[in-house]
Amino acid sequence: MQRFEGKSVLVTGATRGIGRACAEAFLAEGAQVAVNGRTIASVDRAMVGLGDGAVPAPGDVSTAAGCAATVEAALEAFGGLDVLVNNAGIFLRQSIEQTEEAAWDAVMAANIKSVQFCTKYAAAALRTAGGNVVNIASESGLNGYPETSAYCASKGAVVNLTRAMAMELAPEIRVNALCPGAVETDMARAAFAIDGDEDLGIRRQHDAYPLGRIGTVDQCAAAVVFLASAEAGFISGAALPMEGGATVGSW
Repeated sequence: MQRFEGKSVLVTGATRGIGRACAEAFLAEGAQVAVNGRTIASVDRAMVGLGDGAVPAPGDVSTAAGCAATVEAALEAFGGLDVLVNNAGIFLRQSIEQTEEAAWDAVMAANIKSVQFCTKYAAAALRTAGGNVVNIASESGLNGYPETSAYCASKGAVVNLTRAMAMELAPEIRVNALCPGAVETDMARAAFAIDGDEDLGIRRQHDAYPLGRIGTVDQCAAAVVFLASAEAGFISGAALPMEGGATVGSW
């Protein structure tokens, strides 16, 4: 039997990268999946090939109103909710001196406000279902890195918000976080490009990890499905590193 047969899942930021892989993984496990993206057009493109188990849930989750609309779309489609995956987020690579207020606010809204308010609006349905939340944090929420202060701050906030949520929403709702290191995605390739050379930037990322490589979206999705599954039923408030050993010590 598929692990999520008859279950309903909402994945934010599901139009590409880790979010898209999560949507595909839950569908493969028998779930119905609400696919969130910022615009109707981006969601429509992402829906291609996902099959009948997927439904659109567009909304800009960097705003509370967008979070409410996204969750409402999932609830209207499914009548309830078993799993919320708070994956939506953006990356900013700028020094402290370069970072302007608008950029800081945009990172905080996309990366941490979205987690707070999607969970707020989904909590009642998750409580009824005895469901759970998986927040996508980052290795950068466990370690500090130069020229990514806003991003590190936002993902560190996701880690501690996960702990607070796990305390407050227990015992009906489990809440956990996944902390990936660099992952092979379009966003990562653009973010780590060196003088416009994405291949060089990604090779440098591979070399920076003790395992000698970066992660894949499928590995992230498998970890998210595990955290949401009955096999992880006694895990709550955890921040699971999935970063090739990068946070265990200096390298």
